[in-house]
Amino acid sequence: NNNNNNNNNNSQPLKIVDVGTGGGFPGLPLALLLPHCEFTLVDSIQKKLVAVSEMAAELDVENVRIHCGRCEEMYAEREGRMEHLGKYDVCLGRSVTALPRFCAWMYPLLKKQQQQDGDGEEGRLIYIIGGELEDVVESRIQSDTYLDELLDREEGTSDKRALIFMANDVEEIAFESGEVDKIVRSAPAGTGKKSKKKKNQQQRTNKVAKGAWQKRDNSVKKERGYDDFQRFEF
Repeated sequence: NNNNNNNNNNSQPLKIVDVGTGGGFPGLPLALLLPHCEFTLVDSIQKKLVAVSEMAAELDVENVRIHCGRCEEMYAEREGRMEHLGKYDVCLGRSVTALPRFCAWMYPLLKKQQQQDGDGEEGRLIYIIGGELEDVVESRIQSDTYLDELLDREEGTSDKRALIFMANDVEEIAFESGEVDKIVRSAPAGTGKKSKKKKNQQQRTNKVAKGAWQKRDNSVKKERGYDDFQRFEF
């Protein structure tokens, strides 16, 4: 929306975060179309972001930065809170996961509505998804547009829709669905703590695989199963 872009504090560019950007979509094409906005492209897989960074450099896109890591850990520590917590006007997502779970991950990134005058513009989530939606999601949709309509193509080409939610509704979805309570973050470096997932992975790693070779302990009597075997001749 050009009006939102131009009127955002009359000087400050819109800050947009694309969570789960993968190969850079939709963040990178939008950065080309909206050179006056600031884009942060987020993904937990580094090799994908390396490719995106190379594409941005090749296209001479200067309003894009990349962040490698999990969305829910961007604002977990002090430095991350200062840089990311409540700093974004728009969050983008494209079929990253179930919508309530996505809301639980990213709702702290969006700007909250302010009661006083000033920078009071409430952040928004734009999420591209197909198929059926949960009731907790359906009741809070601000805008629902099929991609076929947005791209001016034949109806029925895709079931994907672009949904828009306000920041307050995103937070309500996150808590009402219970997904907030399911978030597991990695422990900060140096604490000696490990996430439950990592502990389970290590336990599985330490187990000897079925059929794996092991050094024989000669002090243990062999179990042959035929110690009382008797031979008979006919």
